Amino acid sequence: MSKRAYAPLSKTSVADDFERFELRDNRVTFTAYVPNGSIARGIPDQGWGAEGGPACVSCHGAEVRGVGSIPSLAGRSPSYIVRQLYDFHSGARHGANAAIMKPIADRLTDVDRVAIAAYLATRTP
Repeated sequence: MSKRAYAPLSKTSVADDFERFELRDNRVTFTAYVPNGSIARGIPDQGWGAEGGPACVSCHGAEVRGVGSIPSLAGRSPSYIVRQLYDFHSGARHGANAAIMKPIADRLTDVDRVAIAAYLATRTP
């Protein structure tokens, strides 16, 4: 059985209000715990990936809040971001923008994915 890149985050996201979570309140928020240094490592200026990371801001906008049909990444769940990056890499994502994201996602390691996701989660939506 293969390990998936997003597995570490799925086990470290904790409901901020467990009672509301058990009641299936869809407005409950979660705190995601990531390895030390992940947020700083995910800052686009720091570079990531085998060749240094392309800045997300070139397509997703200066505040990563999306531009036109390009979606916002700011404030998204780290688990969601890691999953999307993994799916672009594996080819599970199809669509107009998948072709643009695939070569970017192919250069990322699991550590890069977690760092990028951790950083993006700290941005204001």
